[in-house]
Amino acid sequence: NTAFISSALAESGSFIPAARRAGIRTLVVTPVFYNPGYLAEHPEAWAITGRGERAKQDWVEFVCPSREDYRQQRAREALSLLQTARPDGLSLDFIRHFVFWEMVRPDATVDPLDTTCFCPHCLARFQEDTDVRIPAESAGSTPDAARWLLAHESEAWIRWRAELITSWVRDVARDARRIEPYTTIGIHVVPWGRQDYDDGLMRVAGQDVEALAPLVDYLSPMCYAHMLYREPGWIARVTRELAERVRTSVHASIEVKESYRAEELTDAFFEAALRAALASPSDGVSFWSWPPLAEEESKRDIVARRAR
Repeated sequence: NTAFISSALAESGSFIPAARRAGIRTLVVTPVFYNPGYLAEHPEAWAITGRGERAKQDWVEFVCPSREDYRQQRAREALSLLQTARPDGLSLDFIRHFVFWEMVRPDATVDPLDTTCFCPHCLARFQEDTDVRIPAESAGSTPDAARWLLAHESEAWIRWRAELITSWVRDVARDARRIEPYTTIGIHVVPWGRQDYDDGLMRVAGQDVEALAPLVDYLSPMCYAHMLYREPGWIARVTRELAERVRTSVHASIEVKESYRAEELTDAFFEAALRAALASPSDGVSFWSWPPLAEEESKRDIVARRAR
């Protein structure tokens, strides 16, 4: 009953009215801190890892989340689209810190020095917003400053960087509902629980779900089990554990076709994943993405049987 669409499709002028006539709700997927085009024009805006490197891995490229000019620009773009195209809501994507989580295997670890953002702008703003002062002997280089923070002020740093994410959602959700009180707002969530990667959802991705949940209408963990070398039952565990932490609606997103691995995502795996995604207390399921579902009749049949 819902289509998650690009801003280009929303701006076409024809899709949203057609969807509405067909009884299909439209939510515009809004990438926030992933923005290669912006970084190509503003190289000073790259998020920086604790190793002093740009926040880039393969296609994943992240903007520094503390830059107020970018934050405001991104908010204006999302709100303008809501006002002009009149979709039913916004589905906030890449509203987190840098991590190529799609490539993190179950037995992997995430080094805190590979997290972001330790750029001079973030380090200066962190110190302005807190009582923490990085010693002069550590402040001279990004790796030294990052190591000092992680060793001595890790909890303050983790809370502060998570608030960069939460505050953007808070402001946009408030302004969106001024435009349209009944607009739906959701968040794409990295599919990690507290026990995964040392509370990686908070410490790596910076998604404080307890703080985010009251601001939005749903949370959608991206439970791409096949991609992540997990069994389908893992999807139900992620959804259940997230639902136990928040009072907001939770529904998993599952993949339709294999990605980042050669092994086929079979019909049997897809059906098991769908069953797990809809297990209580799930409020539904979304599919990534439409093209392979349109191409594979057998998987459409699986969805249709479940819908009936």
